[in-house]
Amino acid sequence: MEQRAILVVEDTAPIAEIIETVLNDIPDYQATAVTNGADALAFVAEVSVDLVLLDINLPGLDGFAIHDLLRGRPETAAVPILFMTAGVHEAEFARRHVRGHIKKPFDLDDLLARVASALDGGGGPVRDGQLVPVGR
Repeated sequence: MEQRAILVVEDTAPIAEIIETVLNDIPDYQATAVTNGADALAFVAEVSVDLVLLDINLPGLDGFAIHDLLRGRPETAAVPILFMTAGVHEAEFARRHVRGHIKKPFDLDDLLARVASALDGGGGPVRDGQLVPVGR
């Protein structure tokens, strides 16, 4: 069974853990949570992901900087990114052509629906329960 690899980038560890747990309860998903931008970039350099759930207010690199770096790399340019934010960032979203965001606090059912929608139409890099390295 192929699973869809989801990277959760959220600096509030309890929230990251909840999201990761809820997503991992879905048989078709394999979620990994990190709490900062450096770890997010390191992860996507090693593992192909199908979706990035991305907080904006992060230590070090913020979510917009991570978004821009991911969009600038051929191997991650097309990966869907769903921002999670409590703030209003419509101008930044428009400037970056962001199609998906979810306002915090969010309902977990709404998050799951948005994740499913964002994942429509792509293949998964997790096979037989193992993350597939980038480029394979």
